Amino acid sequence: MPNSCDSLSSSSLSAPTALEVRNLQKSFGDISVLKGISLALSEGEVVSVIGPSGSGKSTLARCICRLEEINGGEVLLYGKRIDNARHSNRDIARLVGMIFQQFNLFPHLSVVENLILSPVRILGLSPKEAEEKAMALLQRVGLVDKKNARPNELSGGQRQRVAIARALAMSPKIMLFDEPTSALDPELVGEVLEVIADLADSGMTMMIITHEMMFAKEVSDRVLFMDEGKIVEQGPPENIFVCPRMPRTQLFLQRMLVHFGKELVTSTEERTCPDDA
Repeated sequence: MPNSCDSLSSSSLSAPTALEVRNLQKSFGDISVLKGISLALSEGEVVSVIGPSGSGKSTLARCICRLEEINGGEVLLYGKRIDNARHSNRDIARLVGMIFQQFNLFPHLSVVENLILSPVRILGLSPKEAEEKAMALLQRVGLVDKKNARPNELSGGQRQRVAIARALAMSPKIMLFDEPTSALDPELVGEVLEVIADLADSGMTMMIITHEMMFAKEVSDRVLFMDEGKIVEQGPPENIFVCPRMPRTQLFLQRMLVHFGKELVTSTEERTCPDDA
């Protein structure tokens, strides 16, 4: 008889939808943070979530990973509900990897030990198998030479790349990124975004919560704009960043354009907006 995780992942071959959220609601006391969020990610799709601070973006990711208990709605991975007690956190960890704003590495372990720990304890890999996988992932993120370093010996960008490699060591089907560059010095942002872009090119299903507007525009198949606990608007990046329809989205992006200059919109794109009349 298959265990719960086998049951959870067995539908991936027949279900094109990797992640689905239905009418998700979350409150902290009297404060409603998520107000009926519904969305779906197809396998291999890259979706970026943008919006002002406090709009509920991080809470959405934490609810999907079951780090926060929801007050209503459903969360499904490959057609199976995970917002109840039927599946353990270990089951979820086999399917979803999450990268936080802070790196959350174990400070007393070396880089390679951070990568090996969960695959051995949760996936049941042998230490040798886990180390071989860890070294391949460190090669992928450009940190093989740091395998024996401790986290406090690394730069912020290097620590975030280790965190990404550690999440990938669990062979997740979906990756969630919660503002992965917000804690980094500006000079270190590029090295982390390069790794995420490589994952997107490889076909990994990803939801990326970010304030990096140019990156979201370049890497995403779809962009969601959130405000006050709701999805205000969503669509292809060329629509959201060039021709947003909702006034709140327009205001947000106008403020972003003041910050970034006109780089978000090319001269060609400025001429392609449809007539709303």
